[in-house]
Amino acid sequence: MAWQRGEVEREALIGALVRVPRDQGHVVHEVLRDLCQRVTCAEPLGAGAHPGAHLDASVWREELMGCRARAWEYPEIAGLLVGPQVVILVDSREGVILRDGAARCVPRSVAGSLMLLCQTVVMAQSAVDARELEALRSQRVNSTSTSLSEIEPVE
Repeated sequence: MAWQRGEVEREALIGALVRVPRDQGHVVHEVLRDLCQRVTCAEPLGAGAHPGAHLDASVWREELMGCRARAWEYPEIAGLLVGPQVVILVDSREGVILRDGAARCVPRSVAGSLMLLCQTVVMAQSAVDARELEALRSQRVNSTSTSLSEIEPVE
């Protein structure tokens, strides 16, 4: 809410959430519960208090495709999706979408879908990281073996 009031930068909000350890999802649940109590949940997803706040399906698709994600582990699963314009905090039962100057709760069915999206993005990123790590390890081994083979043996 401090970001919404202009008291802190968006990155400070994201940084505070990212620093919550993966096994402490209960902290994220508390933040989410507090946000959902403060935010108007009656208006449809995408409606807002300022002009241009309504986002059509193609804009949402682009926003979600550009998201970075963070997930907290069982038993207190929660997720954070950070897009170019929105910050989404979600668990399997409730969620809130925060934009500069506007915030909306999401219906339970949407919260579940967003949580699955968040977990999918995290798993995909982990797979890419593992593949890149293996490629770097392979390059290091190849470069080491090549350089060692070029050394003249000592007799």
